[in-house]
Amino acid sequence: MTVRSGLDALTAQLVHGKRLGLVTNQTGVDCNLRRSAEVITTLGGKVAAIFGPEHGYYGVEQDALPVEGQEIDRFSGAPVYSLYRQHDYELGNATNPFAPPAGSLEELDALVFDIQDVGTRYYTYPTTLGILMEQVALPLLVIDRPNPLGGEIIEGPLLEEQFSSFVGRYPLSVRHGLTIGEWALLVNTLFLKGKAQLELVRMEGWERGMLFAQTGLPWVMPSPNLPTPDTALLYPGTCLLEGTNVSTGRGTTRPFEIFGAPWVDPLLLARELTSRNLAGLHFRETYFKPTFDRFAGQVCGGVQVHLTENSNILQIVRAGLEIIAALLRLYPNVFEWQPAHFDRLIGSENPRLVLSNSAGDFSALRLLFQEWEEQEQSFIALRRNFLVY
Repeated sequence: MTVRSGLDALTAQLVHGKRLGLVTNQTGVDCNLRRSAEVITTLGGKVAAIFGPEHGYYGVEQDALPVEGQEIDRFSGAPVYSLYRQHDYELGNATNPFAPPAGSLEELDALVFDIQDVGTRYYTYPTTLGILMEQVALPLLVIDRPNPLGGEIIEGPLLEEQFSSFVGRYPLSVRHGLTIGEWALLVNTLFLKGKAQLELVRMEGWERGMLFAQTGLPWVMPSPNLPTPDTALLYPGTCLLEGTNVSTGRGTTRPFEIFGAPWVDPLLLARELTSRNLAGLHFRETYFKPTFDRFAGQVCGGVQVHLTENSNILQIVRAGLEIIAALLRLYPNVFEWQPAHFDRLIGSENPRLVLSNSAGDFSALRLLFQEWEEQEQSFIALRRNFLVY
């Protein structure tokens, strides 16, 4: 059975005769790949302004690059504004580069948010939605879409307040198991005191145990380095390597599936990781040469991660720390942290300190994961009242 996204389920009653601001990118399509601007127009709505997130309305920019606005959408004729006008992980400045530009909301009746999320706390699209919920005094229609990681597994520590940033703003688990609509309901109620005028357009046919490949919906890359649903499954773990001096495979055709560095022995690392018997994962030694980003133009030794038939039970955040622990054990003299960014991603300094102080010791890692379990159970209880499906 094919799931119907919120865009497929959208009715004319919600948009007909209204002047709308549409927050979207290339992922805002229905099951027939019609863009959300076309669907809304067909239902009698007027798309009067479009707002694009990080990577831009067409999803062409690499990560952390400011996006220019003020182009014209070819289908609707609406001006396109950027909600990522400068790269700055910190929030709270007076002229927020992540909020709609001055004058762009004039004469709008409501905003519509239609962007595919990836189910991981460290991703900027939910923060964009959160800023709109905080700062825009217009009704906000959220088009719901599947969580590509499914909605059952919760994993990782809660974000600590001092590490709140644009890549993760609210105290949620890393792998939160929420759809973007459920995320909005939870954040609005618990952290924004109901400030936003939210209305959710629900999906039809989605079940919490579904991975994206089981939905029957077309996968449109949510950002340039998440080309497949498998990449999205691996991202919560291998993205943590961005807080180190190891390549995550950006600049290759398999970002977040391969990782390594010029100083890595591929066979040694693959054997070390294979010995950990991580459910849902196989590790294959490989060499690669990034065309851009870290180690551009250099041959790197590393590993390609392959998903197995058990990927539905994959604990990928834990696997990410297992990978880092293996690198610490094998390469203690060359492996380096980027502390500020790693802590910002994982939401705490504790995992980094535990790994560093133990040199990647197995028992220290096991104790860290046991500490996570209490936080994971706390978040499971916290989110219970906001599950729509």
